[in-house]
Amino acid sequence: MSSINNLQNVNLRELVNQNQNKITNREQTDKAAEGKDFGETISDFIQAVNNDQKSADQAVADVVQGKSDNLHQAMASMEEARLSFQLMVEVRNKLLESYQTIQRMQV
Repeated sequence: MSSINNLQNVNLRELVNQNQNKITNREQTDKAAEGKDFGETISDFIQAVNNDQKSADQAVADVVQGKSDNLHQAMASMEEARLSFQLMVEVRNKLLESYQTIQRMQV
């Protein structure tokens, strides 16, 4: 009987509105993802890796020139740039491997 009383306290309209908002947000995210083609996505990814490299270089230059004493932040920035570059290389390797597999397929 107590579980029925708990259900009576639930506002169904509020739950429906929350679910509709989640669905709308998900649809907007899907539409935004559909707007980009594969080349643009890869280009954005490469640009992000490049930006990470540039910010790491700037952080190191600031430490070397004495403009910043934050060695920890410079090292973290370098590591982040290294990891993003490694990820980019691995994505490239997987793409090449997939392309080569498709080439080997008999039609």
